[in-house]
Amino acid sequence: MAGRSVVRWREVVVVAGLAVLAGLIVSVAMIAIGLRGGDLSTAANVAQLMSVALAVPPLAVGLMVWWKPLSSRRGSEEQLHRAETALRALVSEQWRDEIRIRGLDDMTPLAVRWRLTELDAAGNAGDAGGPRLLRAWLGRGRIRFTGRTDRMDRIARRFRRLARRRLVILGEPGMGKTTLAVLLLHELLKDPPSGEPVPVLLSMAGWDPGTEPVHRWLARRLDENYPALRAADFGADAPRALVSKRRILPVLDGLDELPTRVQPRVLSAINAAATTETVILTCRTAEYRDVVERTGGHMLAGGAVIEPRPIKAADATAYIRNRLPPSRRAGWAEVLATLTAGPDGPLARALSTPLALWLLRKVYIDTQRNPAALCDRARFPTADAITEHLLDDLVDAALSANPPEHDPDDPDDFDHPFRPRRQWNADDAQRWLSFLARHTSDSGTRDLQWWRLHRAVHRRWSTLGGTMAVGLAVGLTVGLTGGVTIALTHALRGTFADALVFGLTGGLTGGLVGGLTAGLLLELRADPTMEPAYANLRPKGRLGTLVANLAFGLAVGLAVGVITALAFELIGGLVGGIVESLAFGLAVGAAGGLAVGLSRWASTPVTNAQPQTPSVTLRRDLELVSVRSLAFGLMLGPAFGVAGAVAKGFAGLIAAVEAGIAFGIAGGVVFVLTFGFTGAGPVYLVAVSVLRARRQVPRRLMRFLDDAHRLGLLREAGPAFQFRHAKLQDRLAQLHDAAHADGPGQNVKSG
Repeated sequence: MAGRSVVRWREVVVVAGLAVLAGLIVSVAMIAIGLRGGDLSTAANVAQLMSVALAVPPLAVGLMVWWKPLSSRRGSEEQLHRAETALRALVSEQWRDEIRIRGLDDMTPLAVRWRLTELDAAGNAGDAGGPRLLRAWLGRGRIRFTGRTDRMDRIARRFRRLARRRLVILGEPGMGKTTLAVLLLHELLKDPPSGEPVPVLLSMAGWDPGTEPVHRWLARRLDENYPALRAADFGADAPRALVSKRRILPVLDGLDELPTRVQPRVLSAINAAATTETVILTCRTAEYRDVVERTGGHMLAGGAVIEPRPIKAADATAYIRNRLPPSRRAGWAEVLATLTAGPDGPLARALSTPLALWLLRKVYIDTQRNPAALCDRARFPTADAITEHLLDDLVDAALSANPPEHDPDDPDDFDHPFRPRRQWNADDAQRWLSFLARHTSDSGTRDLQWWRLHRAVHRRWSTLGGTMAVGLAVGLTVGLTGGVTIALTHALRGTFADALVFGLTGGLTGGLVGGLTAGLLLELRADPTMEPAYANLRPKGRLGTLVANLAFGLAVGLAVGVITALAFELIGGLVGGIVESLAFGLAVGAAGGLAVGLSRWASTPVTNAQPQTPSVTLRRDLELVSVRSLAFGLMLGPAFGVAGAVAKGFAGLIAAVEAGIAFGIAGGVVFVLTFGFTGAGPVYLVAVSVLRARRQVPRRLMRFLDDAHRLGLLREAGPAFQFRHAKLQDRLAQLHDAAHADGPGQNVKSG
């Protein structure tokens, strides 16, 4: 309550300060009008006018700096605690939903057993334990760390008993490293002991400690994934404070997905950083061994290193039986018999990973297909052939087994996590996902980031062509609207045809220039730093901050307008002199200030802002572009109309305002096509338009990706998507290459 009282008190002071600022502006206007009489000497006039005017900007800047009472100062311990509590709630909600989507909350999960690794890379395991008695296990001097994924509470207790709480999760592809990390994170979030840090899972894709230290990278990722931490109530730079105070437990996924040269740097940086005293790390076994060997035994210091036990044929048989109703077990008799009789055969080796068993469930069990063909050694002579067959049929099986139709007899069916919201053609879906898999692989990452999709568009002509086409189409629409508006309001003298020609000329010229400018900026801005922007347009509970931002923007805009008017007058002024100059400056300044205030309000997060997801980040980015475009267009348009009327450029004030609205809409569109298209969202829309014309992605790409996520084909990693598994991404990329080699429109499947 005390914090809220301080905020209200500061808001009162800010409003009072803004009133003083407005008074100064009015005083400047009065002095300027009085100067028209010429009673004072020119030197005295200029001196007095400039002395008052020069006092306005410092006051405006001072208020701007001071009016960040919480976000511009170091946060208190209470604010840091609130930020930690909010982060824990956000992470818990985020992964509860994602676990449901991934089907990791199965009532009869596959029990993958984990143990301390037998690799030489596990050195120093004894340093990871607590008391000596706990470290001793069969006389080998190691801590006891075993567990099963169907008993995560025990694994969480083992982890909490580690002296340094450092854990490396190894495993071959498909063995469930990320799954274990997610389940462990979820378990650690349940009833945590006092003072335990918040586990946060982060993909390491794109990180290089040589260019971005650990603490900065962690703080940046927290800021990107959880915008609520930017709220003023949590103090200054809450993400940085949470990292520096060791209030988070980084769960770092995918060391093996980093470039080979970067992997040793990551281990060195984690070992050296005080902010990563506790950490969980996942990596493929071979890659971790290679890092250790290449660095002469350098590894995660004091970390327990675990790996999964192989899944036996009996485990696979039990998994299948548990998911078959009695009426269908006869059709699986041959498969189950083959698994039992041939534990070293192709089928048993193929089904020795959690990934393969999940694929079997999706392709055969959920679709009720006859699995007898899997026992045909002529068709599937190796385990890899069976795995590729399952991967190839996954997209079609997921779509056919989970139609989007709503079941009226099932009230929960509409929100079923595995049902897509729309119907998609299986061949199209496979082609689109294959293209995206190839694009993601070519980007050298496992993260499918929508704001990087423009890199899949061939440069130069396709980019320029796409932006210019959009610009001309919008310019034509705006030109027609503006021309008709001008003709009906008689804003300009002339016939209806003259007004239409005027509007079309301006609209098409603006659209062409805007599209060309956007294309050139895209060419020049093919940089990796373009990130999604944030916007929150919900007014609930934020009307006070909206009014404060608008008032602040108005005051600063008026101050800038006065200075602009004085500059005009000193240079030579408008036709009518000081009055016209002041009217022009105040009108444009006020409109610009209100637009800036609205934009500032929209880009300020609230304390309960949901975590970033791909669809949320895209929507927020486009919302911010829309707000800025509408604000600048609809506010600056009438302002320029008023200024034009004062400058004797329009036939009356009302006609000028009407024309200003039309020109304001056009100005907003031009703003989108120029400055707006340098942002992530508009660039994405241009890229989708170009790729859609090539039949490489659907028109509603984000909706398709959301449904692919609901089907389990993709998973969410903060604001980015990832394919369910690296093997799925690699196989789809191979299918894309094969189809491209055979010619467009071909679809290649194994078996």
